[in-house]
Amino acid sequence: MRKYLFTLLCLLTLTVSAQNARQILDRTAAGLSGCVTASFTTSGAAGKASGTITVQGNKFYLASSQAKVWYDGKSQWALLNGSDEVNLTTPTAAEAAAMNPAAFIGLYKKGYTMSTKTVGSNYQVYLKAQNPRASIKEAYVTVSRNGYVLKSVRLKQGKGWNTINVTSLKKSGKKPAAYFQFKRKDHPRVEVIDLR
Repeated sequence: MRKYLFTLLCLLTLTVSAQNARQILDRTAAGLSGCVTASFTTSGAAGKASGTITVQGNKFYLASSQAKVWYDGKSQWALLNGSDEVNLTTPTAAEAAAMNPAAFIGLYKKGYTMSTKTVGSNYQVYLKAQNPRASIKEAYVTVSRNGYVLKSVRLKQGKGWNTINVTSLKKSGKKPAAYFQFKRKDHPRVEVIDLR
């Protein structure tokens, strides 16, 4: 009997932890609705960078110490600083998520098991893909306990980890769709290389 009670208690604890994790991410996602601009630092297999990102839904414009990236929800334009060409691609969910700290918004809603723990003044939500072929295998999302503000996202893609630390976050006014697309007139000497 004791064995069954212990198993039941463990299952209830896991269920409560998953519900709490979902509630934490729901509240965090609500704070990222509309248009948000964040300053960030990143580290991972591609090296280190810092910059700002403006996110509106699944679209973003990123300006970092290494590049400028426009993503309109489907197509992505990447312009390395000092380069005379911009690469136009259609990134995978994992590639887009590696640059967008708000990408977890849709990620946690399907296909991931979740748990949470308190780390200092933050919540840390752990996500693990149920499908072994998912482009993002695991993720740690750190959120402040006071205000549910996104602090960092650590994503596992393949065998490597990428970490995005958010240093500031503020609401900004709604941007037109063209804001998230490369504008040739702003870069007349840059050649567009279509890799789609």
